[in-house]
Amino acid sequence: MKALSRLVAAGALLGLAGCGMIGDTLHIQGFLNGGAPAGTDFNMCLAREYYFLTDSESKLGGLDGDYFHATRFMRKSRAASAGEEVSPWMASDWNVLESETEELNAARERLTAALAAGKGERPCDCARAQAHYDAWLEQEHDNDLGVIKGEYFKGPVQPDNVAAERFKFNRWVARCEGVAAEAKDFIVYFGYNKSNLTGEAMEVINEVANFVTGLANPSVTVVGHADTSGSQAYNQKLSERRAAAVARALSEKGVTNVTTAGKGEMEPAVPTGDGVREPLNRRATIQISQ
Repeated sequence: MKALSRLVAAGALLGLAGCGMIGDTLHIQGFLNGGAPAGTDFNMCLAREYYFLTDSESKLGGLDGDYFHATRFMRKSRAASAGEEVSPWMASDWNVLESETEELNAARERLTAALAAGKGERPCDCARAQAHYDAWLEQEHDNDLGVIKGEYFKGPVQPDNVAAERFKFNRWVARCEGVAAEAKDFIVYFGYNKSNLTGEAMEVINEVANFVTGLANPSVTVVGHADTSGSQAYNQKLSERRAAAVARALSEKGVTNVTTAGKGEMEPAVPTGDGVREPLNRRATIQISQ
């Protein structure tokens, strides 16, 4: 009952305990137990991306998670699976800071145009763009909650969470628009203190496997990285585990001649001070040469 009591208390504080919301939160685990939706058309790709976001929100910090936000993603996943038209949220659908609204609205306009032009030919790329836009918007909402102090709130979400979703949105909306990715460089991202591969990470693995198929004798180098949270010695080992996990997945896809290395917290994508949890630094880079 501890999880439920936290759930009800948080909902009361936020004013989110409206019709059906609490009831839906109780179905999240059953929804997740059903597994990620499968399929390659836009709606099924979108349902799968929202499934991953539901899973992520329900496990925040390894605790009970943010069930109300997970529920909103779950509803979108279910609707897309049912073949309904699911549009990206608007900034006005969430409590975002006024200073962020202009950028979010401009990004949504770009996304809407990209979806209209590209979701037929590039359904999964466009689905990822929409999902990461909504995740970016949700993170901006979390920042707005930072003025509230108490047991059920963690204070302002670190700006790096917003930056990570903005980065992913820009990456995938460009793909949706038909802009080619960097031909020989790929990046896999990891959760905090994790070396397992997420569904999104496996999509990158598949991209790499498809890319090297057309190359003669390719050489693949995987370099793991960590953020600065934790000791340097621990982060070195963590980066090596991340590189090894990517290499194993590539091997299972038939990719050979793979070498690995770990850089620990050295060579960060985003320079930070010590002890900073930076999502963009929790990564493994995959470089391909001939």
